[in-house]
Amino acid sequence: MADLWRELTGMRTDVTRALERLAVLDVRNATADSVHLDHEARLRMLERFKYTLLGAATLAGSTAGILAGVLSSKGH
Repeated sequence: MADLWRELTGMRTDVTRALERLAVLDVRNATADSVHLDHEARLRMLERFKYTLLGAATLAGSTAGILAGVLSSKGH
């Protein structure tokens, strides 16, 4: 009977440790999920900025070309 009691006590200890480990893993996974979502949001923001920057560069180049044409025609 004493051996059975020790076995049962050991099993309780093992189950308690396993539950603590699972709780730690749940917290870690939740943190990793939030970091992943933040990373995805930042990538989307950079992708949108890429097109904004491309538009601004196109507008600046067009404006510079038009201005150069106007100034060169005034000079002659």
